[in-house]
Amino acid sequence: VLPILSEVAVQRAETMTTQEIANTLWGIADLRHVVSITAFDRDLIPRLADATIKKAPRFTDRQFELAIPEIVCAFAKLQIQHRPLLKTIATLCQKKGVLMNMNDWGLCALTWSYAEVIQDAELSEFRKGLREEVARRGLSEERISQSQAGPDVWLL
Repeated sequence: VLPILSEVAVQRAETMTTQEIANTLWGIADLRHVVSITAFDRDLIPRLADATIKKAPRFTDRQFELAIPEIVCAFAKLQIQHRPLLKTIATLCQKKGVLMNMNDWGLCALTWSYAEVIQDAELSEFRKGLREEVARRGLSEERISQSQAGPDVWLL
């Protein structure tokens, strides 16, 4: 069943909404302990990343609240470093100043994800901005780490 679903998603990637992309990636990340993701790695995940990048100039504030943190967190959970996607999202977050208005889960998820996936100097300013906003809100390291479980679990 998964290969068929993967193939359908590959064909639909360009027309999926940002939230549909986020849900698909989150589902793949949740399955990583149950099934091999190699089939997804080769075709689907890069296609979803490219589709997200193409949609990036039109991201709304609402997408930055849930879909974008879910997408980035799914990549981190899968240990996939898709630099073009991560750089695009970091650049948009900085340009649009969305971090100050982002919900706590989204901020924690981005903070955890960018620390988990990219530790070199390339996005250090963005990671620093995430950390500053986390500190301003008084969010703990525990909350940051818990964010990888998803917004529904995190809110409990």
